[in-house]
Amino acid sequence: MRPLLISALVAAAVLVPVSSASAADYTVHRSAIGSGTARGFTAAVELAAESAHRAVLAEGGDCVGWQHELLRLEEHPHTLLVFATIKASAVCVR
Repeated sequence: MRPLLISALVAAAVLVPVSSASAADYTVHRSAIGSGTARGFTAAVELAAESAHRAVLAEGGDCVGWQHELLRLEEHPHTLLVFATIKASAVCVR
């Protein structure tokens, strides 16, 4: 079990990009709303969160301290499609 855990930690350390910004550089609060539609609740929420994330990052810079708030989640009874709306917030570099 230990080798697997260590391998997972090493892989995570390699795959996670390291930001060149210091903690003092993260001063800009940003948020955006994204929406997603899918045939399942989880998929719709993931699509909405990804959309909101991209909108925040589109402003430029690196962001930390991500928070997500589910604003709307509903299923259309005839099509069984699920609609999700999420607000993503983070503290970013200018």
